[in-house]
Amino acid sequence: MSGEREPAIKDRTYTVAEVDGAYFVARQSGLYRLASSNGAARNLYQGWQPEAEIATLDIAMSPGFSNDGLILTGINGGVARSEDGGATWTALAMRMPAPLVTCLALSPGFASDRRVLAGSYEDGMFLSDDAGQSWAAFNFGLFDHNIFCLALSPEFLADGLVMAGTSSGVYRSANGGRLWEDLTMPAGDEAVLSLAFSPEYADDRTILAGTESHGLLRSGDDGLTWEPFYRPAGAVNAIVCLPNVAGLAIQVDDSVLAYETGDGSWRQLAAADVHVAATSEDGRALLLGMADGGVRRVAI
Repeated sequence: MSGEREPAIKDRTYTVAEVDGAYFVARQSGLYRLASSNGAARNLYQGWQPEAEIATLDIAMSPGFSNDGLILTGINGGVARSEDGGATWTALAMRMPAPLVTCLALSPGFASDRRVLAGSYEDGMFLSDDAGQSWAAFNFGLFDHNIFCLALSPEFLADGLVMAGTSSGVYRSANGGRLWEDLTMPAGDEAVLSLAFSPEYADDRTILAGTESHGLLRSGDDGLTWEPFYRPAGAVNAIVCLPNVAGLAIQVDDSVLAYETGDGSWRQLAAADVHVAATSEDGRALLLGMADGGVRRVAI
């Protein structure tokens, strides 16, 4: 499997990230690096577990990442960690039974505080203050331990604000992920699959939440109250804010829609076969992880 891209839909893509023109793709079968959007995929786990398929649900890379930088990945059993750009790996078990880590988030001040948050399926939230080398569970006030997504405030160093989307709604932490409160949502106990802070959060205090069946919700008061924003027919699996073009896009099931701020309308960017959507490295385009294993770069 190493060196070639899978030809069909067999291999689910969960996360896509762009660094220095290369693409890192987390899939059901492992973590891959593509030198270009349609180039051959190299499995970065090949030298670590050559015979195993390691489902990888999320990727976090150190700020200013280079080919020899820090990569953390969420896997079944905890977090995999590489300090050399994926050449060698260490599996870090968090506790027994080992959790399935679904999402990762680095502190905006990671260079100094070394903080990483990890959400898991069924086992709640874990924090690390040493760049992912050791972990502790922090589930005080977190009554739903099925975490699907995380978002940290752009002003995290000052306000410590973290939002977590769970199978029953959104939880909020104002102290960096140590203590949680359950927020009241207009959709009730609805699964929240995606979260995003507005690029202008310092001024508008806006947070967006994508739900399984009640569309896109918006808060203008740091997540304390919410209102419906847009209700497409499907699950809002991803929210992508592009600060450098003042754009917004959402992934609805396997299609992608873009929001036109001028007239408040939505237009379709991709009609089908999208597994995941993310922002490009320069914040000017969308990255779409496609069903064929490739990556598309789409401007709004």
